Amino acid sequence: MPAKVLLEVTSGPIKGKVFPFESHDTFLFGRHGTCHAQIPRDGFVSRHHFILEVNPPDARLRDLGSLGGTYVNGTKYGGRAVDKAPGDATGRQFANVDLSDGDIIAVGKTTLRVKIEAPLQCCQCGTEILEDRVKAEWMPGSFMCRNCRGQLSTDAQSFPPRPVTVREAPRCDQCGQDVSKEVGSRTSDNYVCQECRKRLLSESGGLRRLMQDAAKTIQRDQQPLISGYELGEVLGKGGMGLVYKATRRSDGQTVAIKMMLPAVAVNEASREVFQREIGVTDCLDHANIVKLFEHGDGNGVFYFVCEFCKGGSLDQLMRRQGGRVTLKMSAPIMKQCLNGLEYAHSEGIVHRDLKPQNILLYQSDKKWTAKVADFGLAKSFETAGLSGMTATRSVGGTFHFMPREQLTDFKYVKPVSDIWSIAAAFYNVLTGQYPRNLTKDRDPIEVILHDEAIPIRDRCAEIPRAVAEVLDRALSSDTAVRFQSAAEFKRALDEAL
Repeated sequence: MPAKVLLEVTSGPIKGKVFPFESHDTFLFGRHGTCHAQIPRDGFVSRHHFILEVNPPDARLRDLGSLGGTYVNGTKYGGRAVDKAPGDATGRQFANVDLSDGDIIAVGKTTLRVKIEAPLQCCQCGTEILEDRVKAEWMPGSFMCRNCRGQLSTDAQSFPPRPVTVREAPRCDQCGQDVSKEVGSRTSDNYVCQECRKRLLSESGGLRRLMQDAAKTIQRDQQPLISGYELGEVLGKGGMGLVYKATRRSDGQTVAIKMMLPAVAVNEASREVFQREIGVTDCLDHANIVKLFEHGDGNGVFYFVCEFCKGGSLDQLMRRQGGRVTLKMSAPIMKQCLNGLEYAHSEGIVHRDLKPQNILLYQSDKKWTAKVADFGLAKSFETAGLSGMTATRSVGGTFHFMPREQLTDFKYVKPVSDIWSIAAAFYNVLTGQYPRNLTKDRDPIEVILHDEAIPIRDRCAEIPRAVAEVLDRALSSDTAVRFQSAAEFKRALDEAL
């Protein structure tokens, strides 16, 4: 049984409504029409009062600078004085609270009860049970997997049932400390605690050692494919992983290997979901998309072997050019990226995480080609629940390139959302600034929900008016106004240049 989170409205104008969550999603509560629970006639409810991010079995609430605050089990989170703006209520610490089964959320006349249904676990071996509760129930309140039931049925001496095994607390794969509080109700085959994560991601050789250890401990016929590569220097770092330059031993080809540490405990079910999801992107074959050669996991680390792009990222090009790139230099890159997007969208794949860091420059025969990287990674990690909480993180560069609907319609982000993000990336490239003002004293979620993109000529007056009109349209918060496809965006850009 997969984990599930239910939000039951127990009092107020929409009493009786139930909002179920079986996969990673967001939920907005407030007066505004974009809210999933809209409460129009309650003076204690703000436009966007709070956001709930759910990554079953985890759930996190964040007050969005509401006037009256949000109460969880009687404790107030957020809130502000009448003369203060929403951003003043949260500041840099943001009013986040992780929720548990049975918690009560209260805003004005409305109360909501949180119900978390975690996967069943075998009382003998501790593995996750994928059968339904009726088949798996062994004794009242306990459950047993099919394998353990089979062992008992063939061993007469095992009856009456063996006593329930007392399993050890889950421990960090690195330091060995008890991580029960971090893992929560998730089952875990591999987990690295938050402190060890920070250390491994800050050390250039941290993830390299994990993968080398995996290669040594796994039987030869099951050895991860990454053992066929010689890892070299670190090319880049991110919030969840590192990218290494590497050489394929079989033919000496230079490749890039991205290693990612999931933000949550990994079990076999989540691993299978991820491998199934990322497998869809294996078919992508386009000149403007970084080719994914191989992927797999070992020791809790997921790895991806990709084309090596000598020119680095567009973000690095910006730094080499003094903070921004001229229109003459960036226009060909922009059009090539749109070609790659058009192809991927025709294959039914949305990127979800476009930004200058994910646009790479590949050199062949003295010619530079732009390639979009990491297709499917963000979506696949989120679908498998491995990315942890993404919308309610306190900080994150991705907020700068996030369209509004990625908060209001999280699960069903469409190609038109990639249009906003790629336009935001090139807005940043051309101006050295971002479409929205995400300042330290404002919650980025509140900014995304309420603010419009600043016209690009307000940032850089030298941008030709025709080009500015194309980019401003692509950055409209109204998806109906925005270009509906990468091909349409590219045609408009061709006409403007």
